[in-house]
Amino acid sequence: MPACVSRYEVDTTSPAYAADAQISVRVTKTGIRELRIEIENLAPPARIDPSLHAYVVWISVPGYGITKAGVLDYDQEDRSGRLTATTPHSKFEVLVSLESNPAASEPSQQIVLRKLLERT
Repeated sequence: MPACVSRYEVDTTSPAYAADAQISVRVTKTGIRELRIEIENLAPPARIDPSLHAYVVWISVPGYGITKAGVLDYDQEDRSGRLTATTPHSKFEVLVSLESNPAASEPSQQIVLRKLLERT
């Protein structure tokens, strides 16, 4: 039997307020949540600020802190980004931040997407 997939439309905020985002979450047979983030109409980071180089995805879990899920795979020509990540938690918040350094260990203050997922 295929796993059920939950889909969430997410609004982005300034400076990426015109982007369209979707988060899909699938629970695997082992109970792990596999999430896929897709964002369209996303401005190149350097166009927003020349010091910015990447969109980074984070997973924040109450009581566990925040973890870097990865750098959004950004296609400048299509102005879109994608990332697939996993988490064992059923309640978590997904954040996307603009970063000067893709290797950042914590999110900057420039959060362009934030979505709490509780029933995945």
